[in-house]
Amino acid sequence: MKRVIIFILFIVTLFSMIIAEEIPLTIQGKEVKGENMDGLIFYISKIDKLESLPFDSSNIKPEENHVFYIFEIYILNKTNKEILIRHDNFRLINDDGIEIPISTLGAIYYGLKGQEVFFMRYINPNEMKSGLLIFELNKNNTPYKLKILDIPDKGKNYTISLKI
Repeated sequence: MKRVIIFILFIVTLFSMIIAEEIPLTIQGKEVKGENMDGLIFYISKIDKLESLPFDSSNIKPEENHVFYIFEIYILNKTNKEILIRHDNFRLINDDGIEIPISTLGAIYYGLKGQEVFFMRYINPNEMKSGLLIFELNKNNTPYKLKILDIPDKGKNYTISLKI
């Protein structure tokens, strides 16, 4: 009986470490709730759905029957190590369960227009960085989770539920 109780306590403790907890952050003078994932605090401040990319008259368009989803994300590093966040650390999961990688075209386009994108960013301890994540997916699908893959030194994957 004692072993069963210890095993259950161990599983509950392990499970609670895997689930992200909400942490208050102040972004642009506003207090928000970020999700703590082993010392990296993630907060998505806005999500835009666009039929074409803005900025100039060329209007880069996605594939037929696709749209761009633009995420503005903040990441605070509360660990004691510098962390490298790369574009391939993120996947968007649509309502069919398919994982969609970052749109390289969208990331390059926004980067060339002077926007901060999460393509390859180092985040020092106690430093917050923000940037855009750009995805392209079928307009008939709605993304419902952002998957964060293989955070350096953690070897874990996380998901953030989206409110779209």
